[in-house]
Amino acid sequence: MGLLTNIRRALIASKFQRKDLKIIEAIPGERFATIVFDFKDKGWELTDARGDLDVSRDNWQGKLRKGTSTLTCTWSKDDQGEIVGLTRIVEGIAKDYNLKVQSTPSR
Repeated sequence: MGLLTNIRRALIASKFQRKDLKIIEAIPGERFATIVFDFKDKGWELTDARGDLDVSRDNWQGKLRKGTSTLTCTWSKDDQGEIVGLTRIVEGIAKDYNLKVQSTPSR
C-alpha cells in the first residue's frame, strides 16, 4: 500500500507543478464561506455547485470562475475548506486572509 500511495502523491505533485497550481487546506468554516462569498461579490461565477454553500452541511463543492481562471472550492466537516487554483490567485487569497499555501495536497 505504501508504494501505491507514494506513486499517487508523485503524480499529484507532478500535476500541480505542471499546471502551476497551489492549494490552501483546513480553512475554518466561517473564513471559507467569507472567501467564497467575497469572490462572488467581486464578479466570480459559482458553478458546478450542488446547492448553496452552508458550512453546517457535511460536504459541498463548487467552482468559482472568472474569465479563464478557475478556483475549485471544497468543504467537508472533517477536513474543513480547501481551495485549489493557479498559484498567483491562491497566493493572493492566502495573503488577504492570512492562510498558508501548499504546493501539493497533504493527503
